[in-house]
Amino acid sequence: MTGSAPSLPTELVERWDIQSAELIADTRTSYVHRVRRRDGSQAITKQLKPEGLHELSGIDFLDWRKGHGSVRLLDRLRTCCLLEDAGTLMLKDYRLEHGEDAANSIILSVLSEMHSTSADIPPDSLVPLRRHFQSLFERASKEDNADLSAALTYSACIADELLSFQTDIRPLHGDLHHENIVSGSERGWLAIDPQGLLGDPAYDVANVFGNPDGAFAEIIDPRRIIRLLGLFAPAIGCDREKILRYAIAHAGLSICWSLEGGDRISGKGNAMERFAFLKVAKRLLDERAFSS
Repeated sequence: MTGSAPSLPTELVERWDIQSAELIADTRTSYVHRVRRRDGSQAITKQLKPEGLHELSGIDFLDWRKGHGSVRLLDRLRTCCLLEDAGTLMLKDYRLEHGEDAANSIILSVLSEMHSTSADIPPDSLVPLRRHFQSLFERASKEDNADLSAALTYSACIADELLSFQTDIRPLHGDLHHENIVSGSERGWLAIDPQGLLGDPAYDVANVFGNPDGAFAEIIDPRRIIRLLGLFAPAIGCDREKILRYAIAHAGLSICWSLEGGDRISGKGNAMERFAFLKVAKRLLDERAFSS
């Protein structure tokens, strides 16, 4: 087999009949290869690192969805999986050429397919939303930076209220955004890299508000936030305020994850962007500057 280091273990090469492999991602949590199999087909392999074992619930989610709105899980072995190759065109790049409205239509389509009913029983491994938000609850209770503490406490209070009164609890992707929706295969646009959560479907659009990467000016534009609320509320079947509150809760959670990774709100990374978004979104909520 040819390919980039680190190479795939022989066990996986033989089990999945892999002829060649290209390393396309080496993240904190996994190695990802694009592979060609001996029958000529392409696929994706994902090998979880010890830091990525929390992603096993996402693999279970893909297994449960069976390709509806997301990539298909073709096979798995312990902490490794073989996935359908959905293509190389990210929605983030498509948006640059075709615009925000076209990208949002694709998000709505993928979301609808992923939230469609299934006759299969959901896996027991899906992570409840309250556990998913644990980093926010823990950090908010001990943060000593006054401005950050106020923002995280605000987000944590909103999150606690939302999680106490969830409706239509169901399996969720949990990390839907412009880099986790891809195309290039005959099946069109598909979601990849789910978290595998269980909770209120309104949370599944929360991360869209803080994306795509590189669009900071638009992310903090109140007009965009209000437009997204108008799109997502009827798609989820709830009011706009609930969508906004989940976006605020997730912004606080995302800040905490970034800080855990060494980011700072005084920097130019995700923590700063989510902190800025949170302030704008809070003002919209406080002033009720959106139609319900």
